[in-house]
Amino acid sequence: MSVPGPGTAPDPRELVEFWFKKGWAGGDASAAGDVFSQDFVLNGKKVGPAGPQRSVARVHSAFSDIGVDLDLVLTDSPYVVTHYTTTARHTGNYQGVPASGRSIRVSGIVIWKISDGKVVQDWNAFDTAEVVAQITASNDDEK
Repeated sequence: MSVPGPGTAPDPRELVEFWFKKGWAGGDASAAGDVFSQDFVLNGKKVGPAGPQRSVARVHSAFSDIGVDLDLVLTDSPYVVTHYTTTARHTGNYQGVPASGRSIRVSGIVIWKISDGKVVQDWNAFDTAEVVAQITASNDDEK
């Protein structure tokens, strides 16, 4: 899926799927300009497209082999709700934890608000503590 050019608004579901595939999993931070409005608000704070760009750069500096499965996508204009599962390998520093080589699997939920073909606001719940628990688990915890 690609985001349509100027004057053609993408389907809200396709816009969200595009971001997960190209931006989040694919690591293309520049895709944020196609997806998020200049006034984009994340969890109540105005960050514009630069906020998602920073998130992608931070995650991709700490993890490789990133995958995203969309477990549930619901649309009720102007909202899209996603429940997703992210998988990755910890290959760089994350939250002060040096690369462990461990694989992670963590789920999250995002409620997206779409206007004029761009995400204008989202509320994101992702269990960062679970990520840290998985990358710091002792070998005994994995048995």
